[in-house]
Amino acid sequence: MDLRSERMLSTMRTTQHSISALLTESKNNTESPCILLASVNPNSGRATVVVSDNDHSAVESLNIVVPSHTLLMLPLTPLSAPLPVRDFTLPEPIEHFREHYVVLATVKDMQNEVMGVVFTFVRHSNLTAQQHAYIDILRQKVELNYLYELARHPYSDKLSEQLSLLEEVSAISKVGAWQIDRFSGAFSSTQIMKSVLGLLHSKSINLQDVLEVVSNHDIDDLKLRVLKAIRANRQFEKHFNISDKQGRKKSIKLTVFLQVERQESFGLKLTRLYGVVQDETEVQRLSDSQHNYTDYLTNLLNSTDSVVLSVDKNGTILFANENVTSVLGFEPEELIGQDIKLLATKIQNSDEPSYLLDLDLGVKRCSDVGMISECLRHKNGKRIVCDVNLKSCFVDTQNLVVATIRKVSHLHFEVDRFKQLALFDPLTGLPNFNYLEQYLIENKSDNSSEKALSVFIRVSIVNIREYEDAFGEPTVDYILRILASRFVRAFNVTKHIDVSVFKYHRGDFVLHLHTRLTNDNEAKSAAEKCIRFLRENVLVPITLHNSALAIETQTVSCAIPAKYFSLKKIKEFLFRKLDKEHSVYLDEEKEHLYWHISESDIDRYNYIQRSLSRAVTGNELFIALQPQYNSAGGLVSSEVLLRWKHPNLGVISPSEFIPIAEQNDSIADIGLWVCNEACKLLSECQSKNINTKLSINVSAKHLARADFVSKFVAIVNRWRVEHKCLTLELTEGALIKGISIIQRRVRDLAQQGFSLSIDDFGIGDSNLNYLQDLPIKELKVDRVFIEAIEGSEEKNILVTNICNMAKALALNTVAEGIETTGQLSEAKACGCSTFQGFYLDKPMSVDEWRSKVSDLQTK
Repeated sequence: MDLRSERMLSTMRTTQHSISALLTESKNNTESPCILLASVNPNSGRATVVVSDNDHSAVESLNIVVPSHTLLMLPLTPLSAPLPVRDFTLPEPIEHFREHYVVLATVKDMQNEVMGVVFTFVRHSNLTAQQHAYIDILRQKVELNYLYELARHPYSDKLSEQLSLLEEVSAISKVGAWQIDRFSGAFSSTQIMKSVLGLLHSKSINLQDVLEVVSNHDIDDLKLRVLKAIRANRQFEKHFNISDKQGRKKSIKLTVFLQVERQESFGLKLTRLYGVVQDETEVQRLSDSQHNYTDYLTNLLNSTDSVVLSVDKNGTILFANENVTSVLGFEPEELIGQDIKLLATKIQNSDEPSYLLDLDLGVKRCSDVGMISECLRHKNGKRIVCDVNLKSCFVDTQNLVVATIRKVSHLHFEVDRFKQLALFDPLTGLPNFNYLEQYLIENKSDNSSEKALSVFIRVSIVNIREYEDAFGEPTVDYILRILASRFVRAFNVTKHIDVSVFKYHRGDFVLHLHTRLTNDNEAKSAAEKCIRFLRENVLVPITLHNSALAIETQTVSCAIPAKYFSLKKIKEFLFRKLDKEHSVYLDEEKEHLYWHISESDIDRYNYIQRSLSRAVTGNELFIALQPQYNSAGGLVSSEVLLRWKHPNLGVISPSEFIPIAEQNDSIADIGLWVCNEACKLLSECQSKNINTKLSINVSAKHLARADFVSKFVAIVNRWRVEHKCLTLELTEGALIKGISIIQRRVRDLAQQGFSLSIDDFGIGDSNLNYLQDLPIKELKVDRVFIEAIEGSEEKNILVTNICNMAKALALNTVAEGIETTGQLSEAKACGCSTFQGFYLDKPMSVDEWRSKVSDLQTK
């Protein structure tokens, strides 16, 4: 039987008979020929039978081999469907069930790990509702029984081992533990007491053996100390000398603790004494040569140019050289015996407490980074910036910390100032994105479990530039400082949630939750808890000009495995375009928009990102076409739409993979591929004397590439396509906010005969000067206006005005998103000249489009 089965059997050994009775009862209820409880090994698939029903005890301790595909299913469902028994490897006593079916019910422990499986054999592949219910009830009873036994006796097998370990620890530390029961007079002690008293060959020790080696004077003093301790703090220490049974002189440290009961008639009454005895003889034996050596070392340490302190594990200063006077103003005698905390204030350039308050942490930090900068307290009360190095060492079996302290030079101040400028935001004082980059690298290397998830949160002020235009830059600086101070107070001061806060861009803050989480549900819950805390403590209105100003924010959280810890990945995940369908608002006023990216979203994102490189070469991309009609119903042009059929994920929406392509700069290559497909299709139409036009989307990312225009024109010329047959659709924002080089390339394309169209017109910026400055031929009215054109008089007037403006500028107007007869009629009435939408034609394949265009041309 393997260790996993032994563990399960040992936990349930007291209830094995009752489990067997449960299996037998369920066997009758479910009309099952056999029911077994087995412990399953998730690696090998070997299930060892732990308990059986009363008729199949011969199977216990034998093995059933579970097939690999079934093994993968076990953690996913508590109850399987009936499975063919012939897929399993059965032991000989139940081999005759091979033509039956079996239902697997999983038994899990407190950590939700699968520990065992209940095998219920059935005769048919379909379960009745009654059979299903009885099997599930049996699973729950067995699991509850197992968890109850595990909670009742989790450490029962370890007690004797712990007692033995206690004796070993007592022997190693050379400390004898003892106790006296006041009522019975019973005395008990650990074995080390025999060595202290010199009774190495005695089987046992009594109280009289102890008192015989103590002088009468010390016994009387002990009695007085006990009486005082009963009324005071009920513990004391005493140092004295004894002569053990072998006649050897020893220096002893005795620590005594008292247990006292308060009685109504007698007051306080002593019930029990206990404590430890430590042999300090070796400590007291310092020879003259050792004293001389100590003086020698002291002279050496006084000759160094640094302050040297030795500190014990309790933080008490045991030694200080003479340099402490020139650096910190204290005489060595003033510091010896004092707590090191006397000198501690805080870490330089930080609100974190001094490492002198936690010497173990300080030693670890110095081993990692070397010197640490501390603000130490001078005797006159001022703070002195010093370089401090802490190292642990052993002297005469005593664990000490040696602190070397050196006053920081002017050059060091300059280095710290440059670090402050490089790593901290000058406006808010928060760590900036440079600090975040280093922080992510350190946390990635320190994280031992790649499966652990960390939550990162981005909090952004919506339309920060509009705030600056409305209130001015100084006011926005004030708002950012207020938010930063709230972040510090919420997380660094109150420590309500363990979070690091970083200032990223002008209006962006990035938060990292330090808690490592095991799954995405825990991560999402932790993120939502933090977001609620932010809403209540940080994202509340700010008092500005004697009135409350509500700051509109967008918040994105994601659960990231340790292997993705990098500034590039954080930017990819947290700064992507929000999916409004999966977003929620944190309040009724819709001021705080929140969106969570799950671990599965990240895995899908990375999988798509990796797959993009082979999408073009693997012939996974294809185009669809949506016709555009004039008011008379004639097909005048068609929009080329990009599609991707992934071999594993199926058809992926452009709204999902286009932003990813734009981030990793593969969008330019994909855009050239679409251009080539469109030109090839137009070339076919021209060879058949079919006159038509196509429009393709071109983004600012395309035009920013220095070689895009030349490559684009080369493709068009290679297929011998007339330039006037291609319309290039650009977004409004790309032209208005675009750099001058993009606008020059747009003019260059227009001069070469290509038509230019503005896609999604009306939802971008309102600066319309570009309509006169740039050679635009067409406006596509965004679908949000067309969708509301039937029921909204305002939208109807707006579309009419857009059309009138377009006519005045000799521009064609396309209404996109036509889905009803009413929308088509209203769009015509408003003055639109071209129409596109599902009502007229859905996007179609190349073959369908080619056939449709050919038929229309023939007619």
